[in-house]
Amino acid sequence: MTPNSRISDVRRMGRLLLLCVIGVLAVQGGCVRRQVVVPPELRTLVDRKEVDYPSNARLTVLAQNLTAPIGMAFDVDGNLLVAEGGIPDRDPWIFGIRPDGSTFDIYPRGQQLPFVKRGFRMYGPIGGIVAAHGAIYVSHRDANGAGVITRFDYEGNPTTIVAGLPAQGDHSVTDLAVHPGGRIYFGVGSATNSGVVGLDNLRWLKRHRTFCDQASADLYLLGRRFDAANPFAGLFGGSDIAVTAPFQPFGQSIDTYIRAAARPNAAIYSVSPSGGDVRLEAHGIRLPVGLGFNEFGAQYATNQGMKLRGTRPVKDDPDVLLRIVQGQWYGWPDYSADLRPIRLPQFQPPADTIVPSGYRDLSFLIDHASSNLSAPNRETLLRATFPPLSGAAKFDFAPASGPFSGLRQGGKEVVIVALWGDRAPFDTGGRKLIGPQGRKLVKVVEPGVVSDFVSNVGGPPGSETAHRGARLQRPIDVKFGPDGAMYILDYGRVKIHDGGERVVSGTGRIYRLSLESGPSAAGLP
Repeated sequence: MTPNSRISDVRRMGRLLLLCVIGVLAVQGGCVRRQVVVPPELRTLVDRKEVDYPSNARLTVLAQNLTAPIGMAFDVDGNLLVAEGGIPDRDPWIFGIRPDGSTFDIYPRGQQLPFVKRGFRMYGPIGGIVAAHGAIYVSHRDANGAGVITRFDYEGNPTTIVAGLPAQGDHSVTDLAVHPGGRIYFGVGSATNSGVVGLDNLRWLKRHRTFCDQASADLYLLGRRFDAANPFAGLFGGSDIAVTAPFQPFGQSIDTYIRAAARPNAAIYSVSPSGGDVRLEAHGIRLPVGLGFNEFGAQYATNQGMKLRGTRPVKDDPDVLLRIVQGQWYGWPDYSADLRPIRLPQFQPPADTIVPSGYRDLSFLIDHASSNLSAPNRETLLRATFPPLSGAAKFDFAPASGPFSGLRQGGKEVVIVALWGDRAPFDTGGRKLIGPQGRKLVKVVEPGVVSDFVSNVGGPPGSETAHRGARLQRPIDVKFGPDGAMYILDYGRVKIHDGGERVVSGTGRIYRLSLESGPSAAGLP
């Protein structure tokens, strides 16, 4: 072999190796889209040995191989729009499934390589997606972690509707919903678990040292200050113990009066569909994961309760479905999600979780009278209560006509809610649960009666690593489609580690629940 031929062989091998690397990175980065829609001839009935669902219904898998899907919506043409949430090392993906089963991309468009990314970019997690006014609206983060609502046309061209939302903390911008009058409603979750920045916030605190919860009203505080080990201690990082007060950055505790922020979090907003005219609609809502309007224009939201973690841990705060009233304060962080005073005995955490903060009890943070805040009314605002750590997510209203109208026996309003499940051990202070919570669909009937609607036989999956047939993993959204069927979005398998999510790629699904016979679901439980 001549020297020249050896050089040619080396160059050829180098080119092949480069192509292989590019191919692998392209697949990982989303350049090559995987097949997600299951062909009709391959859609088999989900075995009732695995999943319990109504007796006169058919449950099949419509789409699979999704990674962390977060929301879905139907447009006026019957297309099912789906948003993959965007997790570390994986960009968001917005796509549509046409009624004939073919798919189309909204974001990103065209061929992209993970190391050559130009132009507009979205950052996860995606909070919600909705179709309105001939466009697609998506909530997400920007490169600095701030919240954004973006409007896409069907060619994938983006327009910013609102930006700069306070979303750098635990929770980002959440779901989207369209008011009958056309305005776009959205939620912004709290920065912290219960109003005080602590070590449970370290994942984002390292990057956003001065970020904290943003007050929705002028607040007079009661002077509580909480101790925590200071991970930034040192020559320029302060003392070994950081003392932090509510609504203040980590290690700051000098203020007892907090001015209302222009853009508070733990709140629900609305915005003009073309952008501008941002309005605060309701506040004191820790994490409004799901939003929706019923047929009469009344607004509802799911809200997840505070957890047993951080500097101010809370025990057994439930998840709820709330009726949203304009201007209403819903009590966070001094009231539970089900609108009870948080200082009641049932919410007091174990002593070993709270004493290190400098207190032996869980009590109010805000002087409500001086801050002109009134206790929320449970009788008028609370629609349903779910067990603590259920992970109440998105929901939909049973339609007044069509196959599932039979759910509304006696004309009662019925809501189907997806329960994503718990985030143990992070949200339980390291304590083990008897078994996984949530991970099913429940039915809410006036006046707050809750029952299982679609759930795994024998309870939720016991393992996050073993595939268990067609069992539900973590339902996150549910929508009634224009074809009369109900669609269930499953986030897939995930492991919680140090407050972060390790998602098992390709385990997300979309299920389709349809009725086998009859004009309505009169026989549904």
